[in-house]
Amino acid sequence: MVDRLRDTKENMYYPIFLDLKDKLCVVIGGGRVAARKAESLVSAGARVKVISDDILDEISSMDGVIIEKRKYKDGDLGGAFLVIAATDDPDENLRITKEAMAKNILLNVVDKIELCNFIMPSVVEKGPLKIAISTGGFSPALARRLRIEIGKHIGQEFEILARILSRIRPIVTQMGGDANMHKRMFEVLIDSSLLDAIREGDREQINDIIYQALGVQVDIEDLM
Repeated sequence: MVDRLRDTKENMYYPIFLDLKDKLCVVIGGGRVAARKAESLVSAGARVKVISDDILDEISSMDGVIIEKRKYKDGDLGGAFLVIAATDDPDENLRITKEAMAKNILLNVVDKIELCNFIMPSVVEKGPLKIAISTGGFSPALARRLRIEIGKHIGQEFEILARILSRIRPIVTQMGGDANMHKRMFEVLIDSSLLDAIREGDREQINDIIYQALGVQVDIEDLM
């Protein structure tokens, strides 16, 4: 049996967001769980390969996904950056784990935390905002409940605020000054009544707040 990667008495995971654009990610399995995993990887810009002898049409019809309709075999993980095993075969899961660990590949085995070297968080996603929630694998049900509760408090105004700040960032960096000054300027904006103005849809007030903070006009019409 593969050795446990960590002491499960404590949540020792390091939170991180990965850039998967154009990276090869392999999904072993062809059922509904595999479909969800493949879809999320495609959305992240990954090159996705799905290997299974039984694959849902939902997966086969995904744009850009490489389909190999057969059972997993040793060597299938070559060149992979990340692997998700979504099978119900314990022996196959163990073989996948051994290959991934030998090749230092990121691996998640669905519902088998003892075989993983990373786990999936529950995610609140609103436009460019992603809020990841994890209980360290202790209680996925609690993570899902927290996602629902937190999601209730993250409205569209936060998505708009994030897009406005993204529009402002290059303007701020071109103003000169050091990173601390730039940080303070963004803190002034975030601590202002900008979010309330966005909630109210008051473009005039939004423009005024930004001008008072930066001394320049910023076109935000297409963001509202």
